[in-house]
Amino acid sequence: MTITSLASNEISVRLGNAPIGAEIVGVDLAQDIDAGVIEKIKEAYYRHSVVYFRNQQLTPEQQVRFSRRFGELEIHVLKDYLLPGYPEILVLSNIVEDGKPVGLADAGRVAVWHTDMSYLKEPSAGSALYSLEVPHSAAGGSLGDTMFASTAAAYDALPEDMKRKLAGLKAVHHMTKGYDNDATASSSRITYSDEQRRQVPDVAHPVIRTHPVTGRKCIYINQLCVTGIVDMPDEESAPLLEALYGHCTRPEFVYRHRWRVGDLLMWDNCSVQHLAVQDYALPQRRRMHRTTIKGFVPF
Repeated sequence: MTITSLASNEISVRLGNAPIGAEIVGVDLAQDIDAGVIEKIKEAYYRHSVVYFRNQQLTPEQQVRFSRRFGELEIHVLKDYLLPGYPEILVLSNIVEDGKPVGLADAGRVAVWHTDMSYLKEPSAGSALYSLEVPHSAAGGSLGDTMFASTAAAYDALPEDMKRKLAGLKAVHHMTKGYDNDATASSSRITYSDEQRRQVPDVAHPVIRTHPVTGRKCIYINQLCVTGIVDMPDEESAPLLEALYGHCTRPEFVYRHRWRVGDLLMWDNCSVQHLAVQDYALPQRRRMHRTTIKGFVPF
């Protein structure tokens, strides 16, 4: 791919067939990008919820610098998986060295649809993931795709009576729910200390939240973290949540990203859920660096 000069504010946005997801061409993210280009990137980001840049060559400093153009960065509670010298970068990897994981296996190796850090009082606004190593099959095809589902499109498709039912409801988000339910004992299984659990108490967020920039309504629940609905008995909330999970991830709402080394992909945590496809294993290596943009209290 040919990278155009940053002296120009012209960038190209290439769309696919999914309701979300766009490739942005014409930007070298290693450079100090001017404000005009950043505004065009933000416009595409908020419009398409998932944007990606191919063929990037980024140092950790450059990834952090670019990510900060979108807001203050979050420091993950799992300190063991932060990149040494760069606490803003969370390492995602299946690689194990000297018996210890070098990074957090995707979603803690629990392969369910989720939204990053929804268990915080101020959940993350967005995430940026930079690919350093991508696993491949024996035939040469890439493995470890990431799927993204538009919770804004999913809300728009709800029947009006369901929209009315969900209005005003709040769901409880718990940091370790998905990991606590993972019975697999392995080196990639994530455990939290009592102190880490105390740092992040349960929080309730609206089931339907409003995007702070676009104003669109989004379904804001996810299988990894949500334990129930406030003031609703489990026998009523469980089937409702399951129905919503299935609705949000219908194929017509999904974009599937096939990774290449050098991809920098950003997604909007308010308006999408995502799922890392677990179709690879060592010696097939996957290593990525994630920065996370701080958000606001959902409303």
